[in-house]
Amino acid sequence: MKRVLILIAMVALSGCALKSKKPVAVQRPAEYKVVASPYSSNSMQNLYIGRQYVAQQRYELAREHFLLALASAEHENMREQLVSEITAVNRLLETLR
Repeated sequence: MKRVLILIAMVALSGCALKSKKPVAVQRPAEYKVVASPYSSNSMQNLYIGRQYVAQQRYELAREHFLLALASAEHENMREQLVSEITAVNRLLETLR
């Protein structure tokens, strides 16, 4: 009796898997727009690392990374930002000494 119930249950459950569903159409945008930063990836990465070091109050390491970023900066706005970051870190170092 149990075997008959198990067989009926297996047939009923396998029947559910045989029903096919309609495929769902995925709508994709007609055009892809690429957004890129005009700044050097190396200078952006060093700026990010430098800011992390400032947040951790590791000002010497932050200054080194800001200088590395300044050396590889190609855009004038990035250079100005890095110069202001370096002067701010230098002022922090002077107040701590």
